[in-house]
Amino acid sequence: MSIPFKETANRIELHYFFSDESHSMNALIRNKCEHNLLGILKEISTVLNARLKVESEAHSEGGLKERFVLLSNSEFLRSFAAAVFHYALPLEVDIEKTVSEENKQDTKQRIDKLRRELRDYERDNSVKIDMDNVATIFRNNLKIIKLKSNYYRQLSGCEKVTKFAVQRVNATGEYTGKANAISRKRFDTYMLIADTLKPETDEAAVIEIISPVLKTGSYKWKGIYVQTGKIINFYMKDEAFKNDVISQSIPFKNGTRIECTLESTRKMNEFGTEVVTGYSVQVVTKKLDDQVVMEMPQVRTVRKKKEPELKQLDLFGSLF
Repeated sequence: MSIPFKETANRIELHYFFSDESHSMNALIRNKCEHNLLGILKEISTVLNARLKVESEAHSEGGLKERFVLLSNSEFLRSFAAAVFHYALPLEVDIEKTVSEENKQDTKQRIDKLRRELRDYERDNSVKIDMDNVATIFRNNLKIIKLKSNYYRQLSGCEKVTKFAVQRVNATGEYTGKANAISRKRFDTYMLIADTLKPETDEAAVIEIISPVLKTGSYKWKGIYVQTGKIINFYMKDEAFKNDVISQSIPFKNGTRIECTLESTRKMNEFGTEVVTGYSVQVVTKKLDDQVVMEMPQVRTVRKKKEPELKQLDLFGSLF
C-alpha cells in the first residue's frame, strides 16, 4: 500500500455503513471511536512535527459520514498527514514481530531523517522523500497500533455497522484517490490480544539503595534509578549478591549504590503510551560506596575465564 502524498487533501472523511436504512449510531460508541482517531492524528502530527489542528465538519447521510478538517500553516504537511492517516488506519500488522523488533534508536533516526526531508521538500519540492522510511515509521508505530485496536474494538460494539471506510477530500469537497474500506469481519484482526511489550535492559544501570531486603523471601528492594532520577521498587534476582547481603557479608550505608543489569517490563496503556510495570536486577557487577568500588566475585570469575581467550586472539592477531 503506497502513500500518495503529492495529492492535495486537507480533509478526511469517515464513512460508517449500516445494516439498516438509519443515519445515526450510538453516541457513546461514536465519541469513543472519535477519541481514538483523534489520538492517531495527534501522533501523526507529533512524528511529522506538523502542529496540526483538527476540526469536525457537519456529517451527512449515506449510513453516516463525518469529516475531520486538518488545519496547519503548511498546506503540504496537512496533505501529508491526511495521506499517512489514510494509509495507516486500514493497515494490518504483525504485532508480535513489531514488538520483538522494536528499536527506539532506529525509530528516532528514521523520524529525524523524515523531518529533515519534509523541511527540505517544503523549500524545494524536487527533493526526494524516502517513502519506504515513512511506511516503516507508521507501520511500526506502537501507539497508533494500540489506538487502532481501541477504535475497532469500540466500533465492533455497534452491531449495525457493517463496514467502515476512510477517504481523503480536497479543499473544494472533491474526493482524492480511492477509499480504504474495512469490513466488519476484519475488525478483530486489528484488536490486540495483549498489550505487553518486550522488556528493556540497561546493562550499566546505577541504583542508589534506599532500602535493601535483609531477609529471605520474595520482597522488593527500593532505590533511586540514577539514570532517570526515579525512585523504583525492584526484585533482586542476583541470588549470590542477595545471599551475601542477607548474611551481612556485604554491608550497606547511606549513599551505597550498585552497578547492575536492570530489566524493565513494559506494556501499553489504553492511550498507547508505554508504561513500565516492574523492575528487576538480573546481575550486580559492582557495589559503590563514596570512592570505594567493590567488584562482585562472579564478575571477576567471568572475566578471568575470558582473559585466556582474549590473549589467544591477540597471539593469532599479531601474525597478520
